[in-house]
Amino acid sequence: MARRARKSRAGLQRWNQMIQALRLMNFAFTNVRTYPANHPEVVGVVTKLHETITPICEEQEDIGFGFMDALLYIEGAMSLEETANNQMLVDRFQKARVKYLTIAKGVRKEDLVGFFQVVNQESLKPTDESRNDLLEKQKVEHVHIVEAELDDTASKSKASKKKTLLDWYEKAVTTLGEAQANLKEHPDADLKNLYRVVDDMMATIRNKGFEPFLLLPKLGTTFEPHLAHAVNTGILCCALGDMYGLNSGQINTLCTMAYLHDLGRLIIPPEWATEHIPLAEEERAVVRQHGDWGFLLLARHEGIPPQLAVLAGRHHEGHSPPGSYKSDVFHRILAVADAYDLGMHGETYYWKKSPPDRVLRMLLNRAGSGLDPAVLKLLVNCVGYYPVGSYVELDDGQFGIVVRPNPGNAGRPRVWLHNAEAPPPPPPPEGQSAPPVPEEPPPVIVDLAELEEGGLKFKRSVRRSLTPPPGLDLRALLDQKKEYLLSYSL
Repeated sequence: MARRARKSRAGLQRWNQMIQALRLMNFAFTNVRTYPANHPEVVGVVTKLHETITPICEEQEDIGFGFMDALLYIEGAMSLEETANNQMLVDRFQKARVKYLTIAKGVRKEDLVGFFQVVNQESLKPTDESRNDLLEKQKVEHVHIVEAELDDTASKSKASKKKTLLDWYEKAVTTLGEAQANLKEHPDADLKNLYRVVDDMMATIRNKGFEPFLLLPKLGTTFEPHLAHAVNTGILCCALGDMYGLNSGQINTLCTMAYLHDLGRLIIPPEWATEHIPLAEEERAVVRQHGDWGFLLLARHEGIPPQLAVLAGRHHEGHSPPGSYKSDVFHRILAVADAYDLGMHGETYYWKKSPPDRVLRMLLNRAGSGLDPAVLKLLVNCVGYYPVGSYVELDDGQFGIVVRPNPGNAGRPRVWLHNAEAPPPPPPPEGQSAPPVPEEPPPVIVDLAELEEGGLKFKRSVRRSLTPPPGLDLRALLDQKKEYLLSYSL
C-alpha cells in the first residue's frame, strides 16, 4: 500500500509540474513580447520555466506540446478541456502556425527565450520562411517546431499554403533518396533534413493520429519503390511504437532506423529490381547481404549512433529463437512493419500477389516463429482485418473501398461507398449551353461501428472482401478524392 501511495504522489507531482509549465509558458510569451531579453521579468519567468521542465526532460528525454482543435495541450498529462482557459497561449500558437513542438533534454534558457521571440515575431508578421530556420538564426537548440501543415486542406489561414499529407509524403521520399545517396558517397553526410522529416511525421502521428497516413501508399504511384517502402515502414513503425507505449525519443530512433533499414540496397544493381528475371543463386546471396552493407554504410557515419547501424543491419531478425541473438523491441516492431509493407505493396519478386486481408493472415501464421505475437496484435489493431484499400461488399449489398481503420474495432473500418454516389449529369442537347457545374459532393463514407437506433446491433457489416472487378481502378478512384480522404476531418 505504501508503494502505491508513493507512486500516486509522484504522479500528482508530475501532473502539477506539467500544469505549472503551461502557466509559465503563458507568462513567458507575454513577457518576451513586452520586454527585452535581459529584463528581470523575462529572466525570472524563463528561469522558472527552465527549472520546471528540466527534470521532466531529464527523465523522458523530451516534452511535447501539441496544437489541436484550437486548444493547446501538454503531451501525456494535460487534456484539451484543462487547457481551454489559456487563451493567450492558444492565440500565439494559432497566429504563428505552430502545430507541434518538442523541447528536448539539454535545453538552455537562451533556447527558450529565442523560441518565444520567434513565435511572437511570426504571430505579428507571418513569413514564408521556415520556423526551424528562424530558430537556427536565433541559435536555438533542443527546440523543434513541426514544419508540415499536414491537415490544412480545410485551413482558413491565409498566411499558410495549403498542404496535404501527400505533399509531405512526396517530400519524405525525395529527402530520403537524397540522404541515401549522400550516405553512400560521404561518410559525414548531412542528415538534418531527414531528421526533420522524421520529427514531423512522429509529432503529427502522436498529435493527431496515424489513420490518414495508411492511405498514402495507395496514392503514390510515381515514387521509387524502395524509397516508398522505407517511408511506409517508418509510418507503420511510428504508429506501432506509439501503441506499444514508447516515448518520443524512442519512437524517433525507431523511425529513423526504419527510414534507413534498407540502405544496403544501394550496392545492388538497379536492373536486378527492374528486370523481372529470376536471379542466380550467387546474385541472391548478394541481395541477402544488404543488411550487412547497410550496417557498414551507417557505422562509418560519426553522427549516427552505433545502435542505429546495428538495428539496420539486423532488421530481418524480428524474433530470435532461444540461444541466438536477442532482438529488442525496435527489431521486433521493424520486422513486422517491414514484412507487412512488402506484402501489401511489394513486387511479385518479394511476395506473391495476394488480397490485403490475406497478407495479414500470412503474417499471423508466422507469430512466434518469425515475428513477435505481441507486435502482430498491435498491427491488427492498427490496420484492421480489412486494411485500407480493400474492396469489400457490405451485408446490405453495397460495395465500397476501406479508407480508414478503426483502432477500437479491427473488423469495423470506415468505407467509401463509391457506388452510392450520383452519376455525372448527361451532356446537354445540341444548341443548348451546359448548365453550371454544381460543387462536387463529398464522398459517401459510412462508419461500420455505427449502431442502429436501438443500440442492439450495428447498422452495417462487411460480408466479404473481394477482388475489384475488371475495369475498376481503385487507385484512380482514391486519387480523385485524395484531398478529402486525407483530411483529419473525415
